[in-house]
Amino acid sequence: MSFINERWYLRGFCGAVFISALLTLVIVWVQEAGSATDQRVALTFLVNLVAVLGLQTFSGNSGVISFGHVAFVGLGAYGSALLTTPPDTKQLSSLIPDAPSFILEAQMSFLPATLVTVVFVSLFAAVVGIVFVRMNGAAAAIATLSLLIIVRVVLGNWEQVTRGPKTFFGVPEYTTVWWALGWSVVVILIARLFRESGIGLRLRSSRTDELASAAVGVDIIRARWYAWVLSAGMAAVSGALYAHLILAFAPQQFYVTLTFTLIVMAIVGGTSVSGAVIGAAGISVITEILRRGESGFSLGPIHVTEAFGLTTLVLGLIVLATVILRPGGLLGRWELEELLMRGVRRFRDSSRRGPPLAATAGTTQRATDSQQVGK
Repeated sequence: MSFINERWYLRGFCGAVFISALLTLVIVWVQEAGSATDQRVALTFLVNLVAVLGLQTFSGNSGVISFGHVAFVGLGAYGSALLTTPPDTKQLSSLIPDAPSFILEAQMSFLPATLVTVVFVSLFAAVVGIVFVRMNGAAAAIATLSLLIIVRVVLGNWEQVTRGPKTFFGVPEYTTVWWALGWSVVVILIARLFRESGIGLRLRSSRTDELASAAVGVDIIRARWYAWVLSAGMAAVSGALYAHLILAFAPQQFYVTLTFTLIVMAIVGGTSVSGAVIGAAGISVITEILRRGESGFSLGPIHVTEAFGLTTLVLGLIVLATVILRPGGLLGRWELEELLMRGVRRFRDSSRRGPPLAATAGTTQRATDSQQVGK
């Protein structure tokens, strides 16, 4: 075990294998025993999980809140859709017949289109990230929100390529639960390796104390830039999965609502990779339950016919409760295997020490009293 702990890449790889194995077991169980609705919820959870892991890679390690990562999800969705939609469909008068010829003639399968989109979005993030990684606190939150608004406006007005505010349709259906699970495992591995790497360690140290980290030579801006670009690529993968799941979408779907959902998942889970997985899973289940409750529910004598906005209300309350009762999230900065090993060590140490000192002293005192009485 010490051999693994001394090498960051083995530590990250083993941690990724552990959480990926648990995730795979849950998904396989849902596919075998769950209903069609359960399977749909599991698939949506996996798509959101990839985006949450991207958000965790930047915000979880740096401590800088980003409201702009959904912009990368939107760019990933449109980029992948433009590359995979058949040329005959794109040339329809009701779609994008006036788009540049290289877009109209492009047709790729899902994997190459996703990889090309990830490269494009990562390059875009590398350029704009030069500005954003220099900011902290409220300035970073406002600036990243501005990025989201800018991308939303561009997508909503570029009618020649994105069809503007209208729904882009004709996207081929490629996203399955196995594609989503495979990408989730890949992203988990990348996120864990980055977290355990030297850059990730330096970035996490700046989260705790930025001034002290800079004083000992940590290049905080460079570390943030690496995390920013890597997280944007992960978000683009989520966008590609999303596009080939719903098959028709508009720019409005990559805006405030999705941003709020992803941030809630990240806050509830904590700053670790395992926390992102648990937060995404928990909020996905709660959201599905609340969505069903919006059509009406009964609590004893209380009968509600319609409850529009119930999901948003409860998620807001969950965020408030998390921030007040457990500011670090459910797992905080810990990974699942780290918590498991801590529990094993505590159990082993308590077994070696034997009964507590107070109990031993009490036993000795009772033995002495018995001897005195006998005399």
